[in-house]
Amino acid sequence: MAERLNIAREVVALKRMTVKELRGRYIEVFGEATRSGNKDWLWKRIAWRMQANAEGGLSERARCRAEELANFVF
Repeated sequence: MAERLNIAREVVALKRMTVKELRGRYIEVFGEATRSGNKDWLWKRIAWRMQANAEGGLSERARCRAEELANFVF
């Protein structure tokens, strides 16, 4: 429960950051730089990764299904 509160606080802090600060945080969280300058995309992406790191990512089943959908040809 405490971990969720910390994530929630960090998400609030992310929303207050500048694009430059978010890009720096992105490097910390993902281990690589981003070329994005879209503030909304950056804070959402960082928040998602922080939550996935804290609580676990997608299940193997969900990961496989996502891959199937991504490879679907119309």
